[in-house]
Amino acid sequence: MRALEPTTAGDLDRDGVSVHYEVYGSGSPTVYLLMPDVIVHSRAWKAQIPFLARSFRVVVSDPRGNGRSGRPESPDQLGDRLLLDDQWAVLDAVGAEQAVLVGVCTGAGHALMMAAEAPERVLGVCAINPGLLLTEPLPHRIAFDFDEPRTSYEGWQQQNRHFWREDWPAFSRFFFAEMFPEPHSTKQREDCVEWSLGAGPDTMLLEHDSPPYLANASGTATAVCEAVRCPVLVITGSLDQCQNPLRGPIVADLTGGDLVIIDGAGHLPQARDPVKVNLLLRDFIRRV
Repeated sequence: MRALEPTTAGDLDRDGVSVHYEVYGSGSPTVYLLMPDVIVHSRAWKAQIPFLARSFRVVVSDPRGNGRSGRPESPDQLGDRLLLDDQWAVLDAVGAEQAVLVGVCTGAGHALMMAAEAPERVLGVCAINPGLLLTEPLPHRIAFDFDEPRTSYEGWQQQNRHFWREDWPAFSRFFFAEMFPEPHSTKQREDCVEWSLGAGPDTMLLEHDSPPYLANASGTATAVCEAVRCPVLVITGSLDQCQNPLRGPIVADLTGGDLVIIDGAGHLPQARDPVKVNLLLRDFIRRV
């Protein structure tokens, strides 16, 4: 059971891959909540949707490969350009000429890229633990070869092609335990593990093998941030184990945005500390 049912919902045919979207509330402006990536679907925003829909029109969509969206069959079908075009298509489908974009991780990177490429359509961006290569990755994210077979897999060694195929649920449990370092996060971890099963190893490997992230080319992430003209709010968890926590302050500096650092928070503060994040979002959306 959901706390709030969608006002409308639909599916877009995007060159043979369907993209499912839902709309909640009827206020203004439109607020589009962007997914971090295919590992979870739009239910990851369940703590934000009912609250924000009291005042604004809220749009969410499931990423290709999870939730109610279609399943891609090749890595090329998960390239960033296609995903960005999916998000613009959703806004077109709901008749939103302008919107405030809110994203986590890769979704935050997409929100900033959308604001840079079409400033007339983006009223503001909230970037939560933004996934832009503005610093070196956290050491544990690149310590082990993703393609190397091993006799055993411990800790971040589980971030491995062969282990994903062998025991995706085990990796998911490990990964989301790292994403939620906060005490008493059992429910949030269980939710994310369940949602990750909708993608599974096959889709996650397609995503891993997809074309390189557009904003990771040399200097591109900096250029994206410098091109953003709308108001920006950056929320960073000090204990983020996915994105380097130094990236948030750099995004805020390059965009002239506001920075909020949540001490002790991990990668998904909108799930673990929804009251704080919801109030920050509400006040930001009202301001822009």
